[in-house]
Parts: sequence; C-alpha cells; structure tokens
Amino acid sequence: MPSWGAVPQPRSNSPRRRPPSSRFAGGAVAALALLLAGCGNDDPRSGEGSTPAGTSASPAPTATDPASEPPAATTTAPADQSPLEALRPCEVVDAAGLASLGLTGGEEKSIGQARVCRYRFEGPTLNETFTVSVELFDTYGLADIVTTDSEIQPLPPIGGHEARTFTEATGGCVVSLGVTDSSRVDATAVGGDTELACEQATALAAVVEPVLP
Repeated sequence: MPSWGAVPQPRSNSPRRRPPSSRFAGGAVAALALLLAGCGNDDPRSGEGSTPAGTSASPAPTATDPASEPPAATTTAPADQSPLEALRPCEVVDAAGLASLGLTGGEEKSIGQARVCRYRFEGPTLNETFTVSVELFDTYGLADIVTTDSEIQPLPPIGGHEARTFTEATGGCVVSLGVTDSSRVDATAVGGDTELACEQATALAAVVEPVLP
C-alpha cells in the first residue's frame, strides 16, 4: 500500500534573485553625495567663494570703522610764504630797545608794499630831530631796492644779515637788511642832517637785526 507522506514539490528552473551588491549601493550613495555637494557650491562666475566650515567672514567696514574713514587732510604753509609775515612792525623793537634809541610813539601803517611802524626821535635841535621807521617788505629783497636819489652802497653784515644803505633827496637815510632773496627790513631816519640820519638808521638796524629770521 502506498504511503501517504509529503508530496514532493516540483523544482523551479528560474534562478534565485540575489540582493543588490553592497559595493553598488555604496557607490550610488557616494555619487549622490558628490552631486549634492556640487549643487551647494557657489557659481564660479560670481567671484565669491564659500566660507569654510568653522570660520566666519570678516565684517565689512562700517561708517565708524577707522578703515573706512579717509585720512585727515593736512595743511602746510605755502613754500613762497615770507618769513616776515609773522612779525608786526611795531613789535619788532621792544620797550628796552626803544628806550636805548630814545624813540617815542609807534604808529603802525601800510605804505606801498611795506608794513611800517613810525617813531619819533626828538633831538636838541630841529636838525637833530627825526622820524624813524621800521619797514617790513614781505615780497621785496635787497635786489629789489629802487632809488633815483643816490647809489646803493653795500655795508658790512649786521649780525647775520647782509646790509645795504642809500640816502634820499629829502635828507633821509635807509639801512636795509636782507632776510631772504625776496624779503627785507628797512630802518629809516628822515629829517635833519643826513649824516646824523644815517647814524640813527644804523643804530635802529642793529636793534632790529636779532629779531629777524
């Protein structure tokens, strides 16, 4: 009698499906990661790169940032500025100098191109009385002296300055001190005897000279 046991199943001829290779899966993941990373990069045409992780971009200068402020402008004196411009004619000779010369007064004015301070020397006679002046020429030097009354004569240097002298038809005498090629100071004495006037002008120039640049 036949035995009733397990009925044998027919064997399938189709091959079994194997699970996808782990190497294929890993490669796909890596390719996907590269694709995503490429999408996150900045456009190379923009000229801007991404900021690396863990660092922060430097902030742009603000209105109060010293780096954004222009340097302060500086001012300088013109190269052709006269060194006499800082002097006032009535301050060139101090009180002690005026006393030593016997001068009084002190009237400041402008005469032509000169800034002038006028004093008075009272002598015992009219022939010994003079109007004495300090005259500052900011833009005229010794070479610019013009006179038609007498010849300009050189003098020995007074202190550290070159000196010239000339007389005027009115009886006045002038002693000029060169400061620069384009500036000078005149010490003048007008009135009375010409020889005495030159003594007054020379004495005044000697007091003025130490004050000059």
